[in-house]
Formats: sequence, structure tokens, C-alpha cells
Amino acid sequence: MRPLIFDLLFHDDRMFVLEVTAVEASDNESVVMAPELGPEATKEWAVVTRRNVPGYPPIRVDRFPTQDQAVEFYKKTVVSTPRKSLGEKSPEPLPTLRQYTDWLVAKNLFDPVLNSGGKRTDA
Repeated sequence: MRPLIFDLLFHDDRMFVLEVTAVEASDNESVVMAPELGPEATKEWAVVTRRNVPGYPPIRVDRFPTQDQAVEFYKKTVVSTPRKSLGEKSPEPLPTLRQYTDWLVAKNLFDPVLNSGGKRTDA
């Protein structure tokens, strides 16, 4: 059995949080986070999946040629975010984007795309 201390590390019920960010990729497939890049200097966009614990360590990066494609992926993916309250599983059935957004608002959870007015938890 996993120690309960691990449950206390999560900032809220979500096990992961996602962000859309500008990135610049190098030839060796590494990705440099570049939120300060303007749209004209941006080579790619990425959806970064981070563990929802102190420090928000990134665990996955999905790259896209345009911001619109990254946001579309974000919206399709974020609704399946596993939750602690669901035994670390995704909701079943998956909520619609509207239902997920309503859940974020009801819980006052920050989401950079869907609920930027929610409570932000800093690392």
C-alpha cells in the first residue's frame, strides 16, 4: 500500500496539469520552453503535462506546428485527467469539455485555458 503522504503532495484532485506553451526545438529533438517568444519567432507549440505536485515536474511534451493544434489537443486531452478521488483514474464516462470546465469553476481550480480565474497554486 502506498503511504498517504503521497496524496498530500498533490495541489488538488487532479493528478496532472497541462499547459500550452511556445517552444523552440533543436536538431537533437530536445525542446526549449520559450514563453517569451512572440508568435513570429515561435517554431512550434507544445502541450506540457506536469505532475500536480510541488515543482510541477514535466512528464510529457507533445509538440505541434501551430498554437491552434496545441490548444485543440489540450482540450481533447485535459478532460481525461486522472483524479485522486477516482482512485487515480480518469472519469468514466469522460466529461464533455463544458462539463469539465464547469467542474474546474465549481472547484475554483486554475486552468490556463479553461479557467484562468481559478485559484492558482504556486510551486
